[in-house]
Amino acid sequence: MAHRVFIAFLFLVGFTAVVSIGVYGYDYYSTPLQRRAVNHDHKLIKPGGKFGHGLGIAGATMIIVGITMYSTRKRVRALWNLGRLSLWLEVHIFLCLLGPILIIYHTTFKAGGIAAISLWSMLSVAASGILGRFLYVLIPRTVGGSEMNSHQINELFDAQEKILMESDMGKDLRTMIDQSFSNMKRPETVSQTIRSFLHLQRLKRQVKSLVRARISQNHVGFKATHTLVRAASMRATLIQKSLLLLQVEKLFYYWHAIHLPFTAIMFITLAVHVGIALWFGYFWIF
Repeated sequence: MAHRVFIAFLFLVGFTAVVSIGVYGYDYYSTPLQRRAVNHDHKLIKPGGKFGHGLGIAGATMIIVGITMYSTRKRVRALWNLGRLSLWLEVHIFLCLLGPILIIYHTTFKAGGIAAISLWSMLSVAASGILGRFLYVLIPRTVGGSEMNSHQINELFDAQEKILMESDMGKDLRTMIDQSFSNMKRPETVSQTIRSFLHLQRLKRQVKSLVRARISQNHVGFKATHTLVRAASMRATLIQKSLLLLQVEKLFYYWHAIHLPFTAIMFITLAVHVGIALWFGYFWIF
């Protein structure tokens, strides 16, 4: 519940910022390029203006902070106990999605030269980051966010099975879940993985609905219902992730091979763009 509230808060902050800037500068952004120089907001909102320049600085800072803090938290062992990795990832995604949007506003929806290369590399990193987040959640992880090994996955399976096997209702639910997934095979190609994921998502939702319906029909108490639903849902989720795990890990490896070079290009072109801006005397408010 707390995680959902946190995500909702980040979404609200990001949505408010994007809409507010869009509303504030709508008259200027909607003005044709050839007429913007005579717009009363041109001096303020243009890429070199106080507002437009500030958006570029804010956006670039968000991206740098988002990437640096998450990479540091993930790689420095001394920080591994400093909050859940999944929360750091959510903040990383928030900053690295909102940052490029602010930079798009900074460009006033036009860019050329090195600025265009920097902008498109940022958008490529953001787009690939969305795909990476999708792959990330398909890999079984610990509470802290670290990837589980096969031993940990089996231990979690055994823990959920132990809960289900403590009652006749739990045994029936276990049998129903296993039968529902019994005909599924591990995918071997990317297209098979996509189809299997979509099918497993529908199957998982159906299983959860059947679990709740079966428990409701047998008038199980509230506390026992919560325990059984949680254990049954976890078992269904683990089966789904286990079936997709090998292909997802391969895709995640290839994703890293693409995402990291784009990130490097983004930082290099951003540094060049900032260096050129400073060389031409664009120091914002300093």
